[in-house]
Amino acid sequence: MTHKRAALRYTVCMNTFTAIDLMRDWDCEWFELDPDLYEFLRPEPVPDLRAWTFDQRRVENWSAWLYRRFELPAELAAACVYLCIDSAPSPARFYINDHLVSTYVQPGDDDPPFELDVTHWLRPAGNHIAVRVEGCSVGRFENVSLRAARPLRARAT
Repeated sequence: MTHKRAALRYTVCMNTFTAIDLMRDWDCEWFELDPDLYEFLRPEPVPDLRAWTFDQRRVENWSAWLYRRFELPAELAAACVYLCIDSAPSPARFYINDHLVSTYVQPGDDDPPFELDVTHWLRPAGNHIAVRVEGCSVGRFENVSLRAARPLRARAT
């Protein structure tokens, strides 16, 4: 009697969804880079990143910190979370919970949006994202979000 064993392959199906829209409710602090004049100005609210531009009165020797807090929903605790950026001023440095996660440089017009796995830097609660933009940066923010991907199920194929 001969037994045939069927080879099974398993495919993990991923569910990708936008977890957190990061385009609203930021604050901006301007600061001068000259060590003798190093100073922060009072934070200004930034209701929507799409409307934010570098203040042209503060281009030479100035930078800006944009920052906001966010909570990670409990259902994303087991997910891989990606920082997704369609467009941002270039160059810009992105920080999550005080860790530099990327220096964003505007890709070419035909390049896909930027995605970076930031799961390692996230906390279950009390997260903080910050972006440092230099006076020489060009471009605008478009569609900045966190997206999560988690396995739905494994199935035999």
